[in-house]
Amino acid sequence: MDILSYPPVKSAKNLRNPIILMSSKTRFPGFPLFDTAELVHEQAELSTYPDLQAALAALDAGLESVQHDYEITQRFLTRYSDVSGTYNRFRSELQRFLNYTWLIAKRHLSQIDPDVVSSYFNFLKTPPASWVSSGIYPAFTDKDGLRRSNPAWRPMAQRSKELEAPYSVSQASLNASRTALQTFFKYLVSRDHLQRNPLLDVRKRDRNAKPNLNTDQDAAVRRLTDWQWSFLLESLTDLASANPKFERHLFVIVTMKSLFLRVSELAPRPVDRNQMRTPSFGDFRRTIVDGEPYWIYSVFGKGDKTRQVTLPDAYLDYLKRWRAHLGLPSPLPVPGESIPILPSSKGDAIGKRQVQRIYEQAMVATADRMDKQGYTDEAKQLRAIRSETHYLRHTGASQAIEAGGDIRHISEELGHANATFTESVYVNSEQARRRTEGRRRLV
Repeated sequence: MDILSYPPVKSAKNLRNPIILMSSKTRFPGFPLFDTAELVHEQAELSTYPDLQAALAALDAGLESVQHDYEITQRFLTRYSDVSGTYNRFRSELQRFLNYTWLIAKRHLSQIDPDVVSSYFNFLKTPPASWVSSGIYPAFTDKDGLRRSNPAWRPMAQRSKELEAPYSVSQASLNASRTALQTFFKYLVSRDHLQRNPLLDVRKRDRNAKPNLNTDQDAAVRRLTDWQWSFLLESLTDLASANPKFERHLFVIVTMKSLFLRVSELAPRPVDRNQMRTPSFGDFRRTIVDGEPYWIYSVFGKGDKTRQVTLPDAYLDYLKRWRAHLGLPSPLPVPGESIPILPSSKGDAIGKRQVQRIYEQAMVATADRMDKQGYTDEAKQLRAIRSETHYLRHTGASQAIEAGGDIRHISEELGHANATFTESVYVNSEQARRRTEGRRRLV
């Protein structure tokens, strides 16, 4: 069933929808298009999306062409619905791009050319205020068995903590937009919906962010200080020794920091529509290099890529401690061991959200101990980042390089494409050396 075959709906101008009824000064002219990864397959049937039906029908561009654009984009997105991170990034970009294409450029997807794409990137740098929200809101909400468009949703969100700060887009965000559109345009070309990828002819300068004269070029890496990490490790070790329920917290925190892991890399992840990959003790493997034994851990990471991380010798004691807590027969993993690294009470593995909660609980428990010992400022800082798990990965990478590790090797174990990216995002050892030398200068 397609959009044209649904029962007629009221005109968007008459629909009692907050998106339509907002004042002309703040009114956003567009609308959300695609639901979550779990619901996008069902969304092919638009009977439960009356607001979306009405909004599509009200466009001046012609319903048949709009319908084709919508359907081919929806089919593209469903290809990534089993990888939530990729799906969410692509959905965010394509909802924004289609709103721009229909409402601003007055085109259809089959009419996209380099000029439209160049104009779109310029639009991303200076969007109208009505296209930007002060927070991130879901596209649709449930009401009376229907999925209603959320009037608070916008294609862009102001992420600055300063409410009066002007909206700005980072180069990383523009690069992410380019990656999503590049993949989408290739799909359209493969379906003969476009004859040529229009991004191929867009100048690089048009894809670059506006220079920001207020940018802090000396911004610190988002990592724990050496003292914070030492206090965190000591606190969790003491807590686990006093109460076995904290053994899991200790193991998770040490593993994420020492092996540069993301939360998702410790939890089951879909590799296909009906198949999950669960991190198991069999992912730990002993190998011999030049006659010396080493332990490595195979990570199924971002972009469905597998990488291998070398286990520090000091980490092995924590691995043994965790296995002893689980009651496993051998101190270290044996080949082919299928037991989940983080088993649940039901015998399977805990999920990403549970790993996230373990991190938060560990940070809060440590902050509480800081308070008791008089470190109130440090405690506030730790609570402020209690949900930002990437601090552990950043801390591990930065400390490894600052200790003399080869940045190329660390980059490979982080799963980065090149060492330049690693140094720009995770490492500030040169900055620290420069500041230390500066402080020692004589007047």
